[in-house]
Amino acid sequence: MGNKRQLSRQEKLVFVTERSKPWDMVVVGGGITGAGVALMAARAGLDVLLLEQKDYAWGTSSRSSKMVHGGLRYLSQGEFRLARESVREREKLLKEVPGLIEPMSYLFPFREKQFPTRRAFSVLLNIYGYFAKKRDHKYLDRDQTIAALPGLNEEGLLGSAQYTDALTDDSRLVLRVLADARKSGATTLNYAAVKMIHSEGEGPKVLEVQDQETREVFAISTKTVVNATGVWADELRAQLGQDKRIRPLRGSHIIVPSWRMPVHQCLTYLHPQDKRGVFIYPWQGRTVIGTTDLDHSENLDLEAAITPEEVAYLLNGANHNFPGAKLSEEDIISTWSGVRPIVGNEGVDPKELHPSKAKRDHVVWDDNGTITVTGGKLTTFRVMAGQVLEACAEYLNVPGSSAASDYVFTPEEEAIDDALFAALPEAELNRLKGYYGSDLPALIAATPKADFSLICGSNRMWAELEWAIMHEEVVHLDDLLLRRTRIGLVLEEGGAALAQELETRLRDKLGWSMEKWQDEWSRYTQIWRDHYSLPSQPAPQQPEAMYEVVAG
Repeated sequence: MGNKRQLSRQEKLVFVTERSKPWDMVVVGGGITGAGVALMAARAGLDVLLLEQKDYAWGTSSRSSKMVHGGLRYLSQGEFRLARESVREREKLLKEVPGLIEPMSYLFPFREKQFPTRRAFSVLLNIYGYFAKKRDHKYLDRDQTIAALPGLNEEGLLGSAQYTDALTDDSRLVLRVLADARKSGATTLNYAAVKMIHSEGEGPKVLEVQDQETREVFAISTKTVVNATGVWADELRAQLGQDKRIRPLRGSHIIVPSWRMPVHQCLTYLHPQDKRGVFIYPWQGRTVIGTTDLDHSENLDLEAAITPEEVAYLLNGANHNFPGAKLSEEDIISTWSGVRPIVGNEGVDPKELHPSKAKRDHVVWDDNGTITVTGGKLTTFRVMAGQVLEACAEYLNVPGSSAASDYVFTPEEEAIDDALFAALPEAELNRLKGYYGSDLPALIAATPKADFSLICGSNRMWAELEWAIMHEEVVHLDDLLLRRTRIGLVLEEGGAALAQELETRLRDKLGWSMEKWQDEWSRYTQIWRDHYSLPSQPAPQQPEAMYEVVAG
């Protein structure tokens, strides 16, 4: 299965534009929710097309907190169903794709005169463990806590609770789901923006679509539309006469070298300024600090960017917990900011929603065959996809769910010859299996042995960039360096020191002239400076409050 040739983007564009037969389903949105819907719909036998206006995972799904978690906070708010659902989905993903979804220890310190207390937190963890059908938490005393996180602020420290959740590379998760969707028969197309939807009566719906590269507009017809555009969902629903229901919130993160703040598990703590939950955790060989949760009033078609206030807030919290680190802006390698929706009730102005009180669950709306799914968590995309299929069932005369929806990733049929990777550590081999699944044998067969060397300063291989170019619809350089791989996030200046080697190794494979490469490099570096580096103005002395944490 992994050796089956996939159509190029241009070939798929010709196929889509020349097709006259209506699709069973068109999914609008190429993040984790849309990818999950496309996979489950194709697996159920539907003729499905997915369209993404930018690049796959360009929006929230490449800029989350990377956590596949159950959400202890939901338990504290009485959201037992959501917490149970999330924990059980986490357990499924841990079993199905080790290497892509990895368990990680979390540590929450208890301090004098601070809530929650050990007893209150233990109640939450016991419920958490019951939902997961396993007990994997324990109490660490003061000395054990300091040993687990050297350099941790010892003032008022009583001990800590240690429990388990999971971490992923969110954009790779989207790409893996999309790869399985295509193998199940779905067609996917990036840089194809749905500009207009025409829906009259019970006949097929007509979508006006613009190829973002050529600016050409074409029409397609479909029996059902799934609006899986997340924070952009109101824009499509407005064409159907529906009121706004979404309030966009921005969550920002900073990345620092692991040696500047070495943590081998996730510290979750209450920020000293406003008592919000914030995380410090290891990811991709670096240390991540996040996140904030602020209203985002900027143009949603532009990538979000961190503000000076957010930078100051995150540094302040990290230095409070590790006073010896004395982190400053000079330590920051890169940043990222994502925008996610909170959803209000019908007839309620989204501006009136209070972030700390709004539900973080997903919603599914049916507007006469245009199904909108928004909100929710990275962890529960399979559940959301199943509910979308149920909503579509009456229009498509197919079962709303099937046994196939009980799993996300098809069990591997082709054995992988581990001898080909004999020189690799077991953890690296497991990562490659998780990232590429049944495509891994083809990746191995197509790659010269020398290209399995690591890219300087990262834990990624040149082979992975080359595979992405040939098989993962890379249109622009930022697709490759920010989403197919994370080179732009983990290397100084977005990998500027590697510019010459990247051009030498990759330009011919991309089929670009030197002029095209230079244009793309300029585009990429501008995007990195504007949206993945520090803001131009200095951070304030007193950072503002950041509401309540949004993770996953």
